[in-house]
Amino acid sequence: MGCKSPNLSGGGGGGKDFGKGKDFGKGKDFGKGKDFGGVMMPWMKGKGKGDFGKGGCDFGKGGGFKGKDDGSAPGYWDDYSPGKYYEEPGGIVGVEGLRDAMTRAIEPHMHTEKQWKPEDMVNKICMSIFKTATKWWKDDTRHKEAGSSIQAQALLEEFTEKIMAGLSSTCHDKPWFFEVYLSEGVALAAINTFKSGALFKRTVAPIIVTHVDEAIHRYREEERHQKVMWDAVSSVGIKSDYHKKANKHLATSFEAAHIAAKYGTSQALTPALGMVQDFVIAWVRDFCKRAWDILNNGINSSTPDQQIAVVTMLFQYFCDPAHTCLPVDLVSQLDMPPPANWDFVAQAVIQLWAENAQAGY
Repeated sequence: MGCKSPNLSGGGGGGKDFGKGKDFGKGKDFGKGKDFGGVMMPWMKGKGKGDFGKGGCDFGKGGGFKGKDDGSAPGYWDDYSPGKYYEEPGGIVGVEGLRDAMTRAIEPHMHTEKQWKPEDMVNKICMSIFKTATKWWKDDTRHKEAGSSIQAQALLEEFTEKIMAGLSSTCHDKPWFFEVYLSEGVALAAINTFKSGALFKRTVAPIIVTHVDEAIHRYREEERHQKVMWDAVSSVGIKSDYHKKANKHLATSFEAAHIAAKYGTSQALTPALGMVQDFVIAWVRDFCKRAWDILNNGINSSTPDQQIAVVTMLFQYFCDPAHTCLPVDLVSQLDMPPPANWDFVAQAVIQLWAENAQAGY
């Protein structure tokens, strides 16, 4: 799906098409003519208007602006209150362009928010992003050292995950949180944080948006997977006392199956479908190995038939295209996803129990 890129260069208006197949802001051009070279600075210490320590608004040597020694501050800070996000043009404080980016991002979702006013939505999102980025700037110096583009990408993904974790704690119960476009704001925070470091000296701004967008997508997919797993465990007859343990085993075995699956061994209509089947087999086998206590004590009847039924329902739920948990790298290669109540899952589970019975388990 073609679209315009966010303008992160600090130069002119229209964006260029980059990151084919990805929607970076749904055609919106942001940051027109703005300089994204603002300095990320620790801010707002103490209480009261313009109280940033001795001398009012002293951000330290060579950075920001300084108030007079009598404690006065520029008029910009006359309405200062704790918990409010401030953004000074030129990057003196805040992340330049962040408020504007988040204002546009929430606009399509304002009708779904019943408690916060639009300005509160913007303030809470900006404040969370800025606080996380500022703490990173203070505590983490890895971006200052030279390295490869792969290292830069890995650090950017870690930064994005940290930002998303902070936002999640603030907005986890909001229906719009997993829909709102955050890539622009997180990319601005990343550029503001990493721009002075040697690690990103050969990384162009549009690529930062690409990596941020991918990292946000992965974070949201992982959060969605957790919800799907909880929903499945709660609906197949596993006792409530075993839900937490079952979810832990499902998540662990899911991660292990990515590399442990014996790809290329399943017979299927297409090689791509065969790899999906190989993954499912590995996931089922590893889960059943870890979850023996749940299958024997965590369901109302621990007969083999009931165990087979529970495991089959679980993994058919995970493969259902309505809420699939299958790796996107595998499913994206298919002409069409596995159907609901996929019969292959039932066959794989029955085969596993037959092998276990033959081995005397």
